[in-house]
Amino acid sequence: MGRSASFRCIAERALASCVALAWSLAAAGQTPESPPIPAGTMPPAAPALSTDAEVLAEIRQLRAEVAEARQLKQQVEILQQQLQSANVGGGGFAGPAAPGAAGLGSGTVSDAPNSGFTGVPDRFASGAFAPEEGEPPDADRYPIRARYKYSHDATGPNGGGGYFNFSSLDDEFSLNITNSVTIDGTFFDRANLPTSEQGFNSPFTRMFFYGNITKDWSYQVGTQGFLGTYNLLDMFMTWHINKYVNLRAGKGLAPPLYEYYAFHPALEPVITNSPLYQLAAKRPIGMMFNGTLFNNRMQWWSGVTNAGIALYGDLNRNVDYNGAVDFTPFRGDAWKGSLLEGLGGGVGFSAGEQRYKLYQSSIGFLNNGEATTNPTFNTVVGLPFYVYNTDIAANGMRSRVAPHIYWYGRFSVLAEMMNHSRVLTDGRTTARSTQWAYYVNASYWLTGERDNMGNGFQGYSTAEPLRPFIPSRGEYGPGAWQLATQWSEFNAGRGDIDRGFVDPARSTERMDNFMAGVNWWPNKYTRISFDYVWTWFNNPIQMVGPGPIDQYNTFWMRFAMFF
Repeated sequence: MGRSASFRCIAERALASCVALAWSLAAAGQTPESPPIPAGTMPPAAPALSTDAEVLAEIRQLRAEVAEARQLKQQVEILQQQLQSANVGGGGFAGPAAPGAAGLGSGTVSDAPNSGFTGVPDRFASGAFAPEEGEPPDADRYPIRARYKYSHDATGPNGGGGYFNFSSLDDEFSLNITNSVTIDGTFFDRANLPTSEQGFNSPFTRMFFYGNITKDWSYQVGTQGFLGTYNLLDMFMTWHINKYVNLRAGKGLAPPLYEYYAFHPALEPVITNSPLYQLAAKRPIGMMFNGTLFNNRMQWWSGVTNAGIALYGDLNRNVDYNGAVDFTPFRGDAWKGSLLEGLGGGVGFSAGEQRYKLYQSSIGFLNNGEATTNPTFNTVVGLPFYVYNTDIAANGMRSRVAPHIYWYGRFSVLAEMMNHSRVLTDGRTTARSTQWAYYVNASYWLTGERDNMGNGFQGYSTAEPLRPFIPSRGEYGPGAWQLATQWSEFNAGRGDIDRGFVDPARSTERMDNFMAGVNWWPNKYTRISFDYVWTWFNNPIQMVGPGPIDQYNTFWMRFAMFF
């Protein structure tokens, strides 16, 4: 046994030493550290090997395993540094620290390709810009997830539809982006009518940024391209005080006209709003409370805003009060699926002093696609049929009252009336001017879909076809088909004509309007509409051409997308 036994003994000792080294290296990479191996405790000796070649092969294998253990230890150390960088103030995942640096404090980040989450260290992961003592442990630095989602419950600025969502993992912070685009073809049976809404045009190109900063506060910023103009549409923040009350400050939709504040104009079953749109408060700047009561069966709005309609600034020292209350009594599990579930209604109201000239010319006024002081009353395509003289001013209390009722389902009805009253003067005569108007919508889903049940905050929404038409997915259903119609009447009154406040050649006290059409939703993001619109005046007025006209016809088509 001399030489062979001696070699075997040496090999066994080397094997035991290598196993002990691998054991200790693996233990050093654990967090927290594992207790050391008790003295005198060793792994069991390997069985005797029969040849020197096998001993050498075993030693090579052990060396490889030791190298792998060292590599794993290094990777664990790198992960620990990255976690510290993310939690204590690192802007992204920091790379391994250079010799003599901790990767945080005043050390510098190595030039390794994996420095930072995107390969480039940001200002807090870079030693040149790092704070001397690091950021506080409670610094708001959260990983963000990005998703594309669809709102099935008619929420969001578009009233449903797709949106891009960026949020922290607990949804405490979020940014959502949604859009709506409409491309129209508006064709008249008369040439050269004085409106920009004709031929091919784009009435609504909207983009909204919205979300929440903690779950107590939310925000919304919206922009709109409208027939060649571009403006800030929405800009507000909301404090969610509790589940019953919210406080909104800024520029956003407001009562009294339900048709305007409760849904996107491109989601109305007919192709556009009724002529009552010009009497709405639209989007004024101010403060607005809203909330619910009685297990969400009552919805309410109450707030004060600038005078005028959707102005960026104020034209006088006064403010308007705007409010609304709605009731949806047949909601809840007991009424789910019943005919009465979609029945509801309410009233909007507004009052405030108005003291300004009807004709304004400031830049801020002209650049806003919604702002108006009602110097004219117009048809649904913006053609004036009641034109005030340039010296007329508002000079007293204005009030608006708008009761409405709705019944949403496969067959839906929405009706609303507006009484609009204000004091006008030409400097010689002062009198109260009153207008009243109404509309009735009726629609029916041929393919079995149902409208959103709706309430005092949201009416019509995007549609989800039961059998969509999406060839790229192999879906060849009919999509969703809907028939829609609207009758409306706008009575501007005879009083202002008799008082000489309006141009008699270009004004008539009553306009009737009828719309009928069909909508096709091939998928839940896209709507295509074809409508016929008939407009009639009770007296012929000068509008275009050599003589007055008492009616015209419009053939209207639209491609719309909500995404």
